[in-house]
Amino acid sequence: MDAARPFGYFFAPMARSTDAPSRIEILVLSTLARLPLHGYELKTELRYRHVRWWAKCEHGHLYAALSRLERRGFVAQVSATDSGSRRVYRITPAGLRRVKAALWEIGDGEDATYFDLDLFLAGCYLMEQAQVVRILEGRTRRLRTHLAEARALRETMSAHVPAVGRLVMDHRIQHLEGEAEFTSRAARELEAQPRWGAFLGKQRIGDFVKRTGVPLERAAAARAAR
Repeated sequence: MDAARPFGYFFAPMARSTDAPSRIEILVLSTLARLPLHGYELKTELRYRHVRWWAKCEHGHLYAALSRLERRGFVAQVSATDSGSRRVYRITPAGLRRVKAALWEIGDGEDATYFDLDLFLAGCYLMEQAQVVRILEGRTRRLRTHLAEARALRETMSAHVPAVGRLVMDHRIQHLEGEAEFTSRAARELEAQPRWGAFLGKQRIGDFVKRTGVPLERAAAARAAR
């Protein structure tokens, strides 16, 4: 299997403050905290850690992140390598503090992950019903292909990586299993719908609330918490 081939971006970014580091910046900083690396080494390590599963780390994204981090004093260049003029980067004390704080925020915070599929489903009434079903069926096939690849990767690499590596692969596999099952069910249920249209039809939201008595999300959550 080509390790460079992306498995798709099914994990969307979490809601975070505008000053928070991006996913690729966190990955760069946490990797450089291990030891200084030049850009190609960094790209190779991220590639074989399969971070494309949850972050955009193409060549341009990686070097843009390095440039931003250097401008802000979170990484610094050290020296050229034996291979010539490649720039070697190290993490600075400020960068180490930043990545530790970011990891704490991610691990300790609420998971506000949003999936692209939900966005598709929310607006799919704008398309033909049969077209939506075909798209979902195609997505299901791709998910199952990615799942087979992830399982094969787990089989071949599990003996060569530490526990965190196996956990990342297991998380990917479980996610793909759930997504494939859900997407397949969504295709079946939407295909069976006798009526096709927007969630509220032509109703105004205020009229819907008055007619049904269904509370707004925040009000319902507040009552449930009491």
